[in-house]
Amino acid sequence: MLARDARTRERDGTERDLPRIVPQGTLLRLSVDQVKPNPKNPRKLFDPKPLSELRESIRTHGVLVPITVYKLPGQDKYAIVDGERRHRCCVDLRKEGLDIDIPANVVEPPGKMASLLYMFNIHAFREQWELMPTALSLQEVMDELHTEHNGELHEVTGLSIPQIERCKKILGFPKSFQQLSLDPDPSKRVPSNFWVELYPVLEEAPDLIPDLYDELGRDGITQAMVEKYRSKKVKSVIHFRRIVEAIEIAEHEEARQAVADRLREYVLTPELETREAFDGFIRDTRKVQRAVGACDKFISDLKRAKVQYTIEDKEQIVAKLLEVIEFTQRLLDRLQGDEPPEEAEDTTETSSTAA
Repeated sequence: MLARDARTRERDGTERDLPRIVPQGTLLRLSVDQVKPNPKNPRKLFDPKPLSELRESIRTHGVLVPITVYKLPGQDKYAIVDGERRHRCCVDLRKEGLDIDIPANVVEPPGKMASLLYMFNIHAFREQWELMPTALSLQEVMDELHTEHNGELHEVTGLSIPQIERCKKILGFPKSFQQLSLDPDPSKRVPSNFWVELYPVLEEAPDLIPDLYDELGRDGITQAMVEKYRSKKVKSVIHFRRIVEAIEIAEHEEARQAVADRLREYVLTPELETREAFDGFIRDTRKVQRAVGACDKFISDLKRAKVQYTIEDKEQIVAKLLEVIEFTQRLLDRLQGDEPPEEAEDTTETSSTAA
């Protein structure tokens, strides 16, 4: 990580020095007024509930982990590099009449990139930022270092490759949509994973519903999905995976067209819920796959049992095989004819689509 060697290897094999935080070896105790938040803090979101829990801990025990600061030039104040949540809590407690000094490690005034990379690495080992602020900060790193190479970005930020890929998907959305995941009110905020899960659906849309895609555009379809989420018709963002799965398991043109028609209806009908729209495609396919697997297993088990060499108690086997034949023939008649198969309670199927 950055704190370890402050270097990264580029794709051509050369190494590049990275800006880094340099400690002064000074530990101070600062008043709330001596500390200023960093306007460049990538965290951006400070939800009330976690802050409340931290505030109560500080009320009881004080600030146990020093914040990291640097002295502002020509001032007697210090800017925060790491620890804004602790400072916010102390500000709130002071309003209640409780003054708490803040222990602070002082570092050399860092440049923008040194501060950003330091924060990335600190939070890689502590709690993660929300995904949207992480993505926006990653964009700054990519712009500053002129690289989008996942390996280099992993080295300098400490983010995993999958995290970097998810951030890049988010960055593919216009800023107006990104801002919806930065709402200070968690109840109004569109979760960052919304964009990650929606991304593959939007990638499929031009081929699957080209006419509607041309009419609404990518952003128009995205806006329709945002409105659907706001109206609780996307009950979980992972339900977008049902759409992708329905597309992937459509093995012939008729099935693919059925999925396309449903996707068009889903986009144009605000009240149509995601699982209501697409579970049927997945459930039917899983039923077929389970039935085929059962047939294969039945045949395989009988072959291994070598019942054809049985001398005694053959009548029991024959009776059971005749029962199988009778059931199979009834099932074939239903599947090959016009009569729909009987519906039966299927707890396995229900549980398999409940996730």
